[in-house]
Amino acid sequence: MPAARRRRGRPAGSRVDPDERRTALLDAAERAIRAKGPSAGLVDIAGEAGFVRSAVYAMYPGRDALLAELSRRIAQRLLGEITTRAAGSTDLRQRMALFFDVISAWMQAEPNLYRALTGDPSTSVFEQLAGAVEQMLTTSTGSEQARRAAAPWSRAIVGSAVSAAEWWCRAGTMPRAELVEHLTALCWDGGAALPFDADDIRTIDSGPH
Repeated sequence: MPAARRRRGRPAGSRVDPDERRTALLDAAERAIRAKGPSAGLVDIAGEAGFVRSAVYAMYPGRDALLAELSRRIAQRLLGEITTRAAGSTDLRQRMALFFDVISAWMQAEPNLYRALTGDPSTSVFEQLAGAVEQMLTTSTGSEQARRAAAPWSRAIVGSAVSAAEWWCRAGTMPRAELVEHLTALCWDGGAALPFDADDIRTIDSGPH
């Protein structure tokens, strides 16, 4: 009996477990974005995975959905690295420093990936990280006021790290450890870490001379 013909557009090996195919596509997306830049499309990703494009659409309705899942994957990877490096330490300042160090190191090492995964503010890799910080802040406080503050606080923490790390990647004027310490000092100590006194504030208020 002749072998059954594969339907047009249906990828070879279509009986592969969906989770395995999803993993293969996410792996391929990382490789394609690294090689072709943040604008790499589904055709590039499908080609890198060795699938026809319909195989990608069978898993994801479009590029945005695939990148949203890749953002979740990368965020979990970064959070896992922080946990591993913290090695059970309960020093919260140290953990904050590790958070900043891991983010800035990843942005330096993976410029194409981080740019590709920041397109949609609601699903970006940094929103995923901010959501994890928000959850941690929410579950660790008994104060309603602090719980309400968790969302803006978490995004301020992550946003400051991202903005400073982007500048650092461009300028390269200090070691990463110094950048991390400056960020940690500001976020841990708050506005009290800023080197201003009352005379400085009056000078600022008076405007340029």
